[in-house]
Amino acid sequence: MNFSYWEKEYLISPSDYLIVGMGLVGLQTAINLKEKYPKAIVTVIDRHGWGLGASTRNAGFGCFANISEILDDLKNDTIKNVYETISKRYHGLIKLRKKFGDDNIDYQSKGSIEIFTHKNKNELHEAIDSLQGINTILSQELDLKRVFTYKNNNSLPNVIGTIHNDYEGQLNTGKLYHTIYKYAQNLGINLLGGLEVLNWESNAEITIFTRQQINLRTKNLILCTNAFTPNLVDEDISPCRGQIIVSEKMEQLPIEGLYHYDNGYYYWRDIDDRILLGGARNYDSIGETTNKIETSDVIISELKRFMEKQITGKPVAIECQWSGIMGMGKSKQKIPIIKKIEPHVYVAARLGGMGVALSASVAEDIQKLLD
Repeated sequence: MNFSYWEKEYLISPSDYLIVGMGLVGLQTAINLKEKYPKAIVTVIDRHGWGLGASTRNAGFGCFANISEILDDLKNDTIKNVYETISKRYHGLIKLRKKFGDDNIDYQSKGSIEIFTHKNKNELHEAIDSLQGINTILSQELDLKRVFTYKNNNSLPNVIGTIHNDYEGQLNTGKLYHTIYKYAQNLGINLLGGLEVLNWESNAEITIFTRQQINLRTKNLILCTNAFTPNLVDEDISPCRGQIIVSEKMEQLPIEGLYHYDNGYYYWRDIDDRILLGGARNYDSIGETTNKIETSDVIISELKRFMEKQITGKPVAIECQWSGIMGMGKSKQKIPIIKKIEPHVYVAARLGGMGVALSASVAEDIQKLLD
């Protein structure tokens, strides 16, 4: 292809920083770099028109921890890593809200509730026994008083106990992404969709080769590709699909706020007089270890069953469904990967299904690594 003068000078000209991945982490990394170095040429590319992996396909949860997930994580990772990850999530949410504004992202501090039924009553007993110790650690780590509170009453069917987190909230994923995208545009960051990276070559500068046969040059390359990072470099990351259904409008909602169940594998919330329910990945863990952005009848059927039996208590029509791809650790570690992998090439990935909460912290950490 012969490029025009305008394309060569303004669209595909060499960058000081080129970021692969137009999701929440990639955009915020670009914003941080452009604000620190206003004269730098900062470019973000993506194989899709926007960050389609999970950044526009998540459930809109402003969450950082639920107690059964903490206990499960402590079985697979060190105490330091588990609580450091929680801290990054919590402070990441604070940074996200402060920079972009609660009104712009429709953030609502409704808190969250983890429910327990007879099926997981042993987990409830373990959670109650651990409540004081975990609250003490979180008080020291986050400077929050009594993060988790046990309550034995709830109006949902089959519930024998609940644990509340009053410091969590929910947001509008569409408004969040649109706000950050427009913020990056207004700074003069180059946003180029439709370019899929195949590999790169490092000499005096880095040349990036794309499937579209459009080669780009940069001084610094940053991979913010989360679940899709293993397509480019060998890291401890496994793609995991998360599926979501949204009910029809209801005259009276059975719940308000955020809910979790079964170590966080099921999660639901209210949205525009509807119920949004996601998860059930553990119902078919092998089938959901994939980077295919599509839904499966197996998981959708299970989510519909769960909504009718556990949330609404009656049949409900499903208005829409979709999936997103999360980046989990193959070793079950959840602390993000933020590192230099070769001279002037960096990676920021493995958000562990908590990309909304972690994105601002991870973007800040990778920017500091480049300094």
